[in-house]
Amino acid sequence: MALAIGKNRSRMVAYLAIFIALVAVFDAIPIIPGLYSGIWDSWIFLLSPIIGVLLGPFLGFIAVGLGSSLGHFIYYRDPFEFVFMLGAAFGAACAVLIYHRRWKPVLIIYSGLLLGYFLTPITWSLPLIGIWDILLGYGILLLFILLISIQIWPTHHTQDQWLRLLFCAIIGLEADILLRVFILIPLGTYWFFYGMTPGFLYWLWLTAGIITPLKVAISGVFTVTIGFSLLQILPRVGVPLTEEVADIKPEQPPPNLVMD
Repeated sequence: MALAIGKNRSRMVAYLAIFIALVAVFDAIPIIPGLYSGIWDSWIFLLSPIIGVLLGPFLGFIAVGLGSSLGHFIYYRDPFEFVFMLGAAFGAACAVLIYHRRWKPVLIIYSGLLLGYFLTPITWSLPLIGIWDILLGYGILLLFILLISIQIWPTHHTQDQWLRLLFCAIIGLEADILLRVFILIPLGTYWFFYGMTPGFLYWLWLTAGIITPLKVAISGVFTVTIGFSLLQILPRVGVPLTEEVADIKPEQPPPNLVMD
């Protein structure tokens, strides 16, 4: 994790409390007051990748999960939304795994969810445009793995962090979307929770491919700019980071950040 917590429980509780409250605030603010799509209707999508990077996969999952649940109580939607909010916590965990180049569990889970989607009969009649960004996210994940595997990766600290933040934001948020889609369709909640017909789902899929990619793009820019600044500023104001992501001083040679 980026924040140096170690075995200090009081520090862990303090960080969790801060980020849970921050997530709750962002989740309780609707993008369009009075309207929500059921997919990222609040501003939580801006924070989940950064919080994952700062807290790590486990604490990041807890902070985003509890914070988004609290935010849903403050700005109440419907009880079914609490199930779909698992996607935000899952996306935060995937984001930090990608940031630390631990791509194998992300690839396995992403592939399994995607396979489960295509094995569900109703998806055979749905337009692919509805999940084109999820498929693109899978391609970006494979590109990330390829760049790491063949060692085409910048060793300069700044370039490395920018790239890792960009990849972790895109892949993490697309994993978030994929889990929500998996809950909606392969698990059958589209009719069990909402009573959607296949015809309604078809038209919904035609518009879904427009909204979610726009939010991923916004979050990608936000994560790279704000996330990178935070990783540079925090050590300078007395907030310790782990060695892997701590700001490297100019006089220090950059470490070898290319994995075998």
